[in-house]
Amino acid sequence: MNLFDVNEVQPIPPDGQMDLFGFIQKENVPEVKMPSPDCSANGLVHFKYSPLMKKSIRCKGGVLFGHPEVLLPAYMKAPEFANARELAAEWAEHAIRRKTQKNKAIVKDLVNRFWQTVDQIFTDKGETPLASKGRLPPIRPRGVHHNLTDVLAAINDTYFGGTLTCRITWSNRVGGLSFHSIRKDPVTGENFHLISISRGYDAANCPLYAVAGVVYHECLHIVIPVEVHDGRRVVHGREFRQRERRYIYYDEWIKWHKEVLPRNIRAMRHHKDI
Repeated sequence: MNLFDVNEVQPIPPDGQMDLFGFIQKENVPEVKMPSPDCSANGLVHFKYSPLMKKSIRCKGGVLFGHPEVLLPAYMKAPEFANARELAAEWAEHAIRRKTQKNKAIVKDLVNRFWQTVDQIFTDKGETPLASKGRLPPIRPRGVHHNLTDVLAAINDTYFGGTLTCRITWSNRVGGLSFHSIRKDPVTGENFHLISISRGYDAANCPLYAVAGVVYHECLHIVIPVEVHDGRRVVHGREFRQRERRYIYYDEWIKWHKEVLPRNIRAMRHHKDI
């Protein structure tokens, strides 16, 4: 039986945990040839590397038929920084142009996207991102106790036919609210839906059905937008509530959310383990 079959109910195991992901099949991903670390994908911008640099990049114009040369920190020669290098090349091409208002805005945006990409690469590797104010925090789906990527995949496949293209992360906020927002992909520049889940759910005392419940709730916010009636915003309307109750462990999730989550949030604010 499918775990999330809404027509049947399974008993919850004594430890409160469930196998949500037995039906997820891994797809064979074709091998992708990585671009050269010495030049951009179009072959026009050359890269050089310095072991002395860490949080800065530089460019020198007119090196190759008017195209720039980019100096990067030595660690960015690694294959996983390929997307970041492409953004650096695009940044350098604009940085050497005439300083118009439009071009300044493009340069600023590319710099921000470049360092966001670098921070995300460090985070994906399990390392600490570079400290910088003003940048959006990296996406962190893997927590101490739960991996949100797996939970989202199960919810998306079961309740939304795999049609949702959102991403998910553990929230950086200390408060207990989970939420959904729009963020720009630093590599492609396209907007995407981002679900942020309260870290109060990433706890040893949180069963997997509770995490899946809050993920399903936030997915519904993407599918069912806010309604406006008589000038009043309705976030959880009638359709939303009806569909929310289709979650197979709705009652168990709501009970945990009301009784246990507040205690976890208080513990987090006092820097206690949960």
